Amino acid sequence: MEKKSGSKKGLWLGLGVVGVAVAAVMLLHGNGESAKSASGVTTINVGSGNDGQPFGYLDKDGKPAGMDIALIQAIDKKLPQYKFKLVLSDFPTLITNLKSGKTDMALYQIEKNAEREQDFKFGQVGYTVWDTLLATQSATGKLNSFAEAKGKKVYITNATNQATLTDAYLKTHPDAFSVVRGTYTTEQIAQGFKSGQFNVYPAPKYSIDLMNRQFGTNLIAGKSINHSNAYPMFNKSADPKLIAAVNKAMKELKADGTLKDLSEKWLKGDYVPKD
Repeated sequence: MEKKSGSKKGLWLGLGVVGVAVAAVMLLHGNGESAKSASGVTTINVGSGNDGQPFGYLDKDGKPAGMDIALIQAIDKKLPQYKFKLVLSDFPTLITNLKSGKTDMALYQIEKNAEREQDFKFGQVGYTVWDTLLATQSATGKLNSFAEAKGKKVYITNATNQATLTDAYLKTHPDAFSVVRGTYTTEQIAQGFKSGQFNVYPAPKYSIDLMNRQFGTNLIAGKSINHSNAYPMFNKSADPKLIAAVNKAMKELKADGTLKDLSEKWLKGDYVPKD
């Protein structure tokens, strides 16, 4: 447990091993629903990523790290009535956990879309711009729309907003391009470009910048094909008091510059939404 200064509560994390992969999971109470202790502090199970640098991952010492992890910690410090417990996983599992009630809320660069708004509740304050661009290498050229990707090979991560956008286009243009689907890490996506497995990747600008910095992919992009921000997302049955408290904390963190500081630290730039 990591204690907070000026607080008796802390952010808890349990680690488990599944097969040969290390996954971050929580020591949950019962079915994972929030529970109030004798002291009146309510435990909230919060989902995030375990292998998605720089957002949510385990560092070389096996400790949670990343922008979303740091933001969860910052929110937790502002809410003495709650104690956050981390439940770390890949993105599709994060969505499943939240929908089933194993977690109460999640932060892992989650965008709003019509499908998700049917199943979940969203916070009011966005914390990262996630405008979708079509990343390519110079040999492919800049693409400004899915129509310009005709005949290309497109990679999309399962259960992401980019997957939803891509599938919506393919419904009316089924033969436009081929699709590679998966849950690749940033490094694996970079390798996919280099090997020719695919040549188009719908992604936000900071993800493209990160890949170029870390893996020398030299990706380029045209105009945005969709405007979106990342928000905290909640189980459909989440306590309205929790949602209101998180919204208030997020507004304060945006106003005092914390969101900008976290963005510049982890994403190497100010990607905080202006809207």
